[in-house]
Amino acid sequence: MVLIQIHCVSYVNEKLQQIFIELTLRSEQDEYVQEGIKWTPINYFNNKIVVDLIESKNPVGIMAILDDTCATMHAEAAGVDQKLLQKLDSSISNKHYTPGGSQFTIQHYAGNVVYSGEGFCEANKDLLFKDLIQLMQSSTKYVNLS
Repeated sequence: MVLIQIHCVSYVNEKLQQIFIELTLRSEQDEYVQEGIKWTPINYFNNKIVVDLIESKNPVGIMAILDDTCATMHAEAAGVDQKLLQKLDSSISNKHYTPGGSQFTIQHYAGNVVYSGEGFCEANKDLLFKDLIQLMQSSTKYVNLS
């Protein structure tokens, strides 16, 4: 799966934040409680809800909807971004997701990020196969691999 680079960065930041929260804050605080250590609890935002919004398969998240939309777009590219936005808007029920016509907003742990729908599906297409076909067709060398 390939996403537009900035979207991947936001997703990775969410995952890293979730790992940090889980391994550092939550586990340390649980350990203090278990050992009876006196301490001041640290309030934190558990961003699992945002990670699930992006990667969940049930209920479907943004990546699953993106992959499904892109899988059905081979024959037609016109209007596919709008189709994606419509599917997102009708399928996503998460307080960290806000629809917005030709864009949508995700409330990440670090703040709101607005994503444009324009070109979203095209950037998700896996062009490796087409590239390999073109390379093979342009090659003048023949290698027998049998």
